[in-house]
Amino acid sequence: MSMKDFKELGISSKLITELEQHGIVKPTLVQEKTIPLVLKGKDVMVQSETGSGKTIGFAVPTIDMVKKEGKVQVLVITPTRELAKQISEEYEKFSKFKDLKTAVVYGGVSINNQAQQVRISEIVVGTPGRLLDLLNRRLLNLTYCSFLVIDEADRLMDMGFIDDINAIIKFMPVQKQSLMFSATINSKVLKLMETFLNNPVKIMLENIIKRGVLKQYYYNVSSRDKISLLVHLLKTIKHGLTLVFCNTKRQTRFVAKALKKNGINAEAMNGDMTQFMREKVLRLFGLEKIEVLVATDVAARGIHIEDITHVFNYDLPDDEETYTHRVGRTARNGKTGTAIILLSDRDFQNMDKIKKAYRGMIDEVKTEEYERIKIPVMKREGRMSPRRSFNRRDKSSGSIASRHLRRRGRR
Repeated sequence: MSMKDFKELGISSKLITELEQHGIVKPTLVQEKTIPLVLKGKDVMVQSETGSGKTIGFAVPTIDMVKKEGKVQVLVITPTRELAKQISEEYEKFSKFKDLKTAVVYGGVSINNQAQQVRISEIVVGTPGRLLDLLNRRLLNLTYCSFLVIDEADRLMDMGFIDDINAIIKFMPVQKQSLMFSATINSKVLKLMETFLNNPVKIMLENIIKRGVLKQYYYNVSSRDKISLLVHLLKTIKHGLTLVFCNTKRQTRFVAKALKKNGINAEAMNGDMTQFMREKVLRLFGLEKIEVLVATDVAARGIHIEDITHVFNYDLPDDEETYTHRVGRTARNGKTGTAIILLSDRDFQNMDKIKKAYRGMIDEVKTEEYERIKIPVMKREGRMSPRRSFNRRDKSSGSIASRHLRRRGRR
């Protein structure tokens, strides 16, 4: 817990007033450690758990140092559209006293409006594919950009964006201040840090949520009975907003359909949905119009809703890092939360990795008596052709696939 206030960290009085108007009076630990270093012009590498206040840690000092000039001075690279939108909203909220403009750019929507916004903005937040698309078309000018922020670096590496990030940085001045944030540190993140940061100060905070804040349980259950147990638990335990994570898009649709057929207010969210529909579902979830959100890991990094009380792992991810990001959607900012794993035989190998990382923090619960539900029939889905697969990725991220198609004259 931080013992300082924002004035002691060197933040301007006008920006402190802006923060106070939004109920932010005391900095979190990551903000206390990060903000003074950024204000001193240092490159910074920060490892900190999800929900620790990282966004304010880089948004507040960069806002204080940016001038109203109508030129891009801050570039923030994020892995997902949802996270890009939420970071841009933070920048807009706290920079009103300076009348700074923030543009948010991502794939899946028209590029024209985004191109107009980046021409008049001091701050640009975006996903790698669309940023690179704008740069290649000469619609985004980074000549005067003084600050580079790489957020959720581990996720960017996992999603294969290293080449895009390399290409984006070539459009930026050599002399700039670079800040990197990551919930976990692995060899890929360290290599990224060594490539792009200049003698960085490393801030390493614990990335495993402590026992008592996050309660973690697992039930041993057969694969065919998972959905029945999930329905039973959602009907019998006291819960608020709830996230259910699945490993595939098809599985999210199946689970959401089964929950709805059994009287539970649930919706699916996955990468097959249009950006408009994803934003609509996320907004309704945040407003508590949807009780249970069933999602793939596309949501693990993009959801920053404070009042999620429960996270279910319907399927376990392949690694402990993804599990950490999933359960980090609850127990945020000191609040308590519960994470529940529905463990079947196909999850045992992944469970071994997670147990090693969390060392006795996940307790087994004896499976209760529950009624077996009728499993809904799902329409059979055909396999996507390779060409259609490229087009889908191009539409959502504007990444390497789009360049591949342009080179082959298939656009």
